[in-house]
Amino acid sequence: MYPWLSSLYTELVGRYDASKLHHGLLFMGPRDVGKGQLSEQLAKALLCKSETKGCDTCKSCLLIKAGSHPDLHTITTDKSQIGVDAVRLAISKVNQTSQLSGNKVIIIQTVELMSESASNALLKTLEEPTPNTYLLMTTNEPQRLLPTILSRCEKLLVALPNFEQSCSWLESIGVIAPTKTALLAHGSSPITFKNELEDPETKGFDEFTETLRKLKSGNETANRAALQWQSEATKVTNWLGQYWIEEYKKNKNTKAYGNYQACLSSAKRLNHPGLNKSLILNTLFGEITCL
Repeated sequence: MYPWLSSLYTELVGRYDASKLHHGLLFMGPRDVGKGQLSEQLAKALLCKSETKGCDTCKSCLLIKAGSHPDLHTITTDKSQIGVDAVRLAISKVNQTSQLSGNKVIIIQTVELMSESASNALLKTLEEPTPNTYLLMTTNEPQRLLPTILSRCEKLLVALPNFEQSCSWLESIGVIAPTKTALLAHGSSPITFKNELEDPETKGFDEFTETLRKLKSGNETANRAALQWQSEATKVTNWLGQYWIEEYKKNKNTKAYGNYQACLSSAKRLNHPGLNKSLILNTLFGEITCL
């Protein structure tokens, strides 16, 4: 359990013990905040046969660990959409009697990816759940969900840890704590920061900072920098946007704010296939060389 999730988790388990937990929970928040882990840990508590809720030793917990619990159904996708068949299959299983004589749980990660048909299939279960059934859903973009889905869930905001909490957790797992600027560049998520640091195929924020230094000193050209970073164009465009908004905050420079707006616009354009990413980055990096 990520430490910044502990208080919310404890609250939800307490509400379950008091028979006050809503059957449909929607965990909302940014990417890499731990919504998936929270839903999985809560599911484990709801299915656990021990009073300690998540004992790791009862039959239910052992089945979850083995990935074979008959009353836990997780829906995920590595595609752009969650189809109706996956949702209907999970619903058909929880409509049956619990095989372990306890609760039944469906977890749907990134629920905003459900097709309209899948959303409508889920809606009836949200409206009329079978006894002892819980639906735990996570989303990065709640605005993409049908209003009818939103209105029938209890919406819970999962917040990012503050800077001190982030540094404490990273140091506890052997990762050197970042600067505030570096953490902000990773969406203020220590999980994102850790994942990037451990990925040998991605360029890190330190390399980006070095690129900026070279551009400012004239030891790098915008064209070479653009070619170097084109494989991670969206990420570096967001980092450039952060750089310019910080410059604007410090100096109230209208040109810096204009460059920030240009980065936002470019980030949106980069979502479209077929664009020349190097050309876009060349223009953005060119503003650094003009300093």
